[in-house]
Amino acid sequence: MSTPEERLAEAGHVLPAIATPVAAYTPALRNGPYVFVSGQLPTIDDKLIHVGKVGAEVTPERAADAARQSGVHARSAVGVAMLSQNAPVVIDVQFEV
Repeated sequence: MSTPEERLAEAGHVLPAIATPVAAYTPALRNGPYVFVSGQLPTIDDKLIHVGKVGAEVTPERAADAARQSGVHARSAVGVAMLSQNAPVVIDVQFEV
């Protein structure tokens, strides 16, 4: 049986290196059958791929691109004036394994 990484590669996806945390937090934590992931910004080589607010400096298409990048490497930002480092999106997720 192939590994998840092998299946992703076969589908044309390559996982990036783990991003360097920009603050004092743990990017992922396992607690029993759950894995909590937090603060995943849309970065490549530790640099944001887009900067600004969606609808102002960032188009919806670029925001979707940023969300995809964040998901590879979800928090509702309704009412938040600005995200970390002026990123257009940030991903928080919880998995059961």
